[in-house]
Amino acid sequence: MATHTYGSNGELVQVSAFDQTLMLTLTDIFPNNPTRAKELLQLKKGSPPGKLQKQYNVKDNSSLVRKIFRLYMKSVVWEMVSGNCSYSFPGRSQATMYVGSMKDEVVRDKRSRGLLNEFDMLTTKYKIPCIKYKFSEYSKRQELILYVNKPYYRKLIETANSGKRFSKYPKDINDFLPSIYEQFPYIKEASIDKIIRICSSSVSNNLRRGEEVRIIDKEGEIRFYRPLGKIHDKVMYGVKKRRLTRIKNKDVKSRIS
Repeated sequence: MATHTYGSNGELVQVSAFDQTLMLTLTDIFPNNPTRAKELLQLKKGSPPGKLQKQYNVKDNSSLVRKIFRLYMKSVVWEMVSGNCSYSFPGRSQATMYVGSMKDEVVRDKRSRGLLNEFDMLTTKYKIPCIKYKFSEYSKRQELILYVNKPYYRKLIETANSGKRFSKYPKDINDFLPSIYEQFPYIKEASIDKIIRICSSSVSNNLRRGEEVRIIDKEGEIRFYRPLGKIHDKVMYGVKKRRLTRIKNKDVKSRIS
């Protein structure tokens, strides 16, 4: 089911070729939980008085947890579209992200529809880059595609057209934590580390269940997407149904206990 909105002149504008209500957001990855969020957000000694929400321009502590993880993931993806690295998720998931190439038939189809014209096909040798999510080194599951927001997509095009090779050099959480520490100087570094690991684990677990995840902010979104073509919504309706059944069964068990 296509999702649309209206433009400034009242015209119908397509936002997504697929039903975005089937996809998870960071609110699903870390739901609103004031108690849990407060436990995670440990302040450093000497931090200024007042609520963290005001200092970091968020409405509550749960939103701040999600903001920390969102900025972390954006820094990871930015390094990747800049051609500097691949990425290994923390924990036991063994998941990785890397810049690969679109399949040739996909490139031909998109080119026939007037897309991908921003890429210099001679420089890229008809190989169009895209970020892929791999479940593990030996996994036979279909890799996911990462859709990125417009500024990041422009950077991907710039890197590809410069002739620079996209590095497979593996980076992990330890390479990106220092920049996140700088953005949240009043929160203990161990707390930030824990938040990122918890949210990363939640993302990995949900992707393994067949879910898709959207990381949204004012610049647009980064989306972990299953390239299923025309059967996308049909498959994802089934994933959503299983998710709702799992939540319902969990609620029933909690009431019984």
